[in-house]
Amino acid sequence: MRGWSWPEELTTLRKRFLTAEPYPHLVLDGVFAAEALIEVFLEVPIAASSLWTTWGSGWQESNGDRNQKRGISSLYLLGERTSKFLQQLNSKDFLADVRQLTDEPALAADATFNGGGLHCTGRGGRLRIHVDMVRHPRPDRFDQAVNLIVFINPIWLPEYRGQLELWSRNASHRCVSIEPLFNRLVLFRSDRETYHGHPEALQCPEGVFRTSIATYYYVPRILDKPPKTLNEIGWSD
Repeated sequence: MRGWSWPEELTTLRKRFLTAEPYPHLVLDGVFAAEALIEVFLEVPIAASSLWTTWGSGWQESNGDRNQKRGISSLYLLGERTSKFLQQLNSKDFLADVRQLTDEPALAADATFNGGGLHCTGRGGRLRIHVDMVRHPRPDRFDQAVNLIVFINPIWLPEYRGQLELWSRNASHRCVSIEPLFNRLVLFRSDRETYHGHPEALQCPEGVFRTSIATYYYVPRILDKPPKTLNEIGWSD
């Protein structure tokens, strides 16, 4: 049984994705069963857990390790429901849908979820506007092509901030601001000009965290051409 349902025909959503500005992207609500995401949210480890890896924001921060951007990528360190949800995002059927949505027939998943998985940021945390590195375990063979984020906080108020911002391809200005609402899926192109982040410090209460699931999809690199994506994060000025 499929654990997701698209709100419109894939051909319609593909057109919206490909024509979106400042670069291809799609924002959809309610794709997954709310009950499934609640189960994932209930498995999120406590802030003090040693399971988290602190990734930071691209700035020097003073909000403490527990509130900086952190993540868990290994399925072995995640709860059963969370692992199953991530595996669903890499499944043959879901990947086929993402290929059609993005018009990327060669799109491939990463079974290790390197850099993806469960993400969490607390009060005062933020993420500098940037373009992504290649997170695939074989960055010499693959280019990162599509990012997928699902927000899983059952309650997130506007005053908490934390909007995902999509910026112009020259990183000169913000073009799109996306509230990190429960069961909201964001799918967007990833290359060396797809600048994004949440640069405003979170104003959520202590003990409340901006929490999401993320996975990345890749295309095989044409080996006789220079890489289109360098294996490093490109921070904006």
